[in-house]
Amino acid sequence: MAAAATLNLLLYLFWISLFSGSLQLCVKEERKALLSVRSGFPVVDRGLSPWEGDDCCSWERVGCNIIGHVIELDFSLIIYTSDDVFIRNEVHPSLFQLKQLQYLNISGNGFGGRPIPGSIGSLTQLQRLDLSECDFGGEIPLQLGNLSHLRHLSLSDNRISGKIPASFVHLRNLQFLYLNTNNISGVIPEDIGNLKNIQGLFLHYNCLEGVIPKSIGNLSKLSSLVLFGNEIVGGLPETIGNLTALQNLKLLSNQISGKIPDSIGNLIQLEFLDIRYNNISGSIPRTLGSLCNLSDIWLSYNSMTGGLAEFFEELSRCRTNKLLAVDLHSNRLSGPFPSHFERLQRLIYLRFGFNQLSGSVPASLGKLSALQWLDLESNHLVGDITEAHFANLTNLYSMDISDNNLSVKVSQDWLPPFQARYILMRSCNLGPRFPTWLQNQTSLQTLDISNNGISDAFPDWFWSMCLSEMQLNVSHNHMRGMLPHSLECFKDVGSFDLSFNNFEGFIPRMLGEFSISYLILSNNKLNGSIPTSICTIRDLQMVNLANNDLSGTLPDCWGNASSPTIIDVSNNKLSGGIPKTFGLLAILQSLHMNNNSLFGIIPSTLQHCTELVVIDLSWNKLFGTIPNWFGRRLSTLRVLSLRSNNFTGAIPQQLSLIPSLQVLNLAHNNLFGSLPPSFGMFSSMMTSQNKNESTPLYDGSFYYKESVMITVKDLDLLFTTSLSIVTGIDLSNNNLSGDIPIEITNLHGLRFLNLSMNHFSGNIPDKIGLMGQLESLDLSTNNLSGRIPTSISSLYSLSILNLSYNNLIGKIPTGSQLQTFTNLSYIDNPKLCGEPLQIRCPGDIPTIDNGVTKEEDMHEDDEYERIWYFIGFAPGFVFGFWGFIGAVMIKRSTRIKYILIIDRICCCFMYM
Repeated sequence: MAAAATLNLLLYLFWISLFSGSLQLCVKEERKALLSVRSGFPVVDRGLSPWEGDDCCSWERVGCNIIGHVIELDFSLIIYTSDDVFIRNEVHPSLFQLKQLQYLNISGNGFGGRPIPGSIGSLTQLQRLDLSECDFGGEIPLQLGNLSHLRHLSLSDNRISGKIPASFVHLRNLQFLYLNTNNISGVIPEDIGNLKNIQGLFLHYNCLEGVIPKSIGNLSKLSSLVLFGNEIVGGLPETIGNLTALQNLKLLSNQISGKIPDSIGNLIQLEFLDIRYNNISGSIPRTLGSLCNLSDIWLSYNSMTGGLAEFFEELSRCRTNKLLAVDLHSNRLSGPFPSHFERLQRLIYLRFGFNQLSGSVPASLGKLSALQWLDLESNHLVGDITEAHFANLTNLYSMDISDNNLSVKVSQDWLPPFQARYILMRSCNLGPRFPTWLQNQTSLQTLDISNNGISDAFPDWFWSMCLSEMQLNVSHNHMRGMLPHSLECFKDVGSFDLSFNNFEGFIPRMLGEFSISYLILSNNKLNGSIPTSICTIRDLQMVNLANNDLSGTLPDCWGNASSPTIIDVSNNKLSGGIPKTFGLLAILQSLHMNNNSLFGIIPSTLQHCTELVVIDLSWNKLFGTIPNWFGRRLSTLRVLSLRSNNFTGAIPQQLSLIPSLQVLNLAHNNLFGSLPPSFGMFSSMMTSQNKNESTPLYDGSFYYKESVMITVKDLDLLFTTSLSIVTGIDLSNNNLSGDIPIEITNLHGLRFLNLSMNHFSGNIPDKIGLMGQLESLDLSTNNLSGRIPTSISSLYSLSILNLSYNNLIGKIPTGSQLQTFTNLSYIDNPKLCGEPLQIRCPGDIPTIDNGVTKEEDMHEDDEYERIWYFIGFAPGFVFGFWGFIGAVMIKRSTRIKYILIIDRICCCFMYM
């Protein structure tokens, strides 16, 4: 009866409104509330048309039910200007008077990090709440758990922190939960399994940790589970196989470990699987291949093992195969290359690079006519790649088959069926001829045919192809001939790597609006001068012209169009001074000009290159003093090598102000004066550089390996991959004098120290044993005196020691590491004794008061020992001789043994 009465009332109101037109549909109190709420959103207010009249239900962005209550309010901000970012919005308390509100969207408005008002929890009729991209901060209010009718909740793209509230367990009608792109921490609550109606759970890009709760398997309606970009650990729960409605599973960029459970084969609706960038191990479950609705499989950058044959065999059995992408890059997968490709006709993306796959590549791969991306780089694949492998690849866009044991064998008149943008065939035995089939690849953007044994010259047609945005790498071949006069056809070149070939002639000119990011012509036979047009190249990040026969002066025109981070012109025949305009290269990080004939002083403008990390000016003819602004201005410097020049003056103590300096080489100059005590304050040498050896010296280029030469015992050691952990000081072959400052023993992380060929005097610092990382210590050819400190025996890493040609005295310390050095480490120290020298010495005797020195006392004591030795020896000889003479004369074997003993005794006397 009550239901019938309500229906009659609604019909009555409908007819009244239809015929009279005078019924007020908007509740008066709610109309006033709306006006107050609008005032808190100035940007939205500016874009809305005026709210006129008394019927608020007709107002823009407002919706009412049939009896005039406001149930929808959309204040979302989609389009805004840059000035709008600084406008702070406010949720007016009048909003919470709209008790019948079912839909509220204020997304895109800025609240300046203020927390979400907890009073929103009073709007208990809400079914959809969108607070995304509002710049809310703080924690999620517990009161949101009161919204039991809520079906859609979006708090994404804010600055929300804290944990997922336990009160969310009450949102039993929730279908979609968006908490992504915040700073939410803690674990995923085990009670998440109580949200039985949830269809989409989006928690990505947060700081969630812990494991995926087993209760996730209770969400039988879940179609999308998105957790990527968190810190989730542990394995995938076996209960994940219960999510039979799941279509999208995205768990990439976490720390998930363990195997993929076999139960994943139950996810018959699964279309998109992404578990990249985790620690997944084990093999790919065969059951995964039975999911015929799969379109994307992304498992790259894990630690998966096993083969692929069973998995692809299972995939090929699907009656209708929907597979578009398979990404298994960077795992440990092994076994033969899979052969079941005939049924995967929709496959677009295939990526097997950086695994351990073996065997040959089947020609059936050439039947995948939809294939656009093919990556087989860095496996153990063998055999030939023929025209059959490309027969139907008409859509091929990118191909990388580099670094295998493959040989590309196609005819010289072969015409590829594709127009690729990216072709990478590094180390694929393409040579000795330059591949003519490249002539029809007019859309190329990246070509890498390096290390292929090509001994041809560049054909003329190549330089007339006018490829734009080109990345070219033909390095490490045997290519010959002259480079073109100019590169005017190649206007926008990303990288131009022709290094390690036999090219001759001049560097091509770069005319007009020319752009190259990486110009690499090193290790060729190029001659002539460096053209001034190099200064006009736009976007230039690196110039590497090292190891050629270039001559003339360096162009002094830098800083107008380009600002490279790396310049390497080492090992040429360049002359003249260092260009002053280098000072305009504000982001220059690496400068190698060593092994040339440069002269003059270091220009003061170089101090403006405050990003410099490496300076190598060694083996030139530079002169003047070492600038003290090195220490005051170049705070990021890690390598400074001025070796083998004509620098004079004292070493500036300001060098110790460089906190990051790891390698200092000032050897073979004319420096004089004392070594500043401040040299014990190099921060990067005071602690061990325990960095991973693969870590670059700085965030350098993919195309360039930073290197530094360190001379140890007349051997030139080139450090590249391990350069980040190298620390060394070489001041040898100068005219330095005075004591070695004891402060230098503070450099506990120093690995190489060479102060040889100077005029240092005084003692070796007693605490030298504190320099526990020392691998090479050379103090030879100085005027050092006193004893060798016993603490030197604590240098367990020491592999090279040279203390020769000094005035050291006393007994050489002993120790397990010191026993490995020969007498060459100590020669020409006349008053040293003990192993490994052949000069024996007794124990140390204290100095007495009658003026006799320790050395004289040792000698006198030695004479007394010799006298008593012979006094005791004479009687023994008489009785011993006549006791043995009979046996010696009678038995031949006894006589021979006795003669050998006498021989050994004589040898001992010779070395006394």
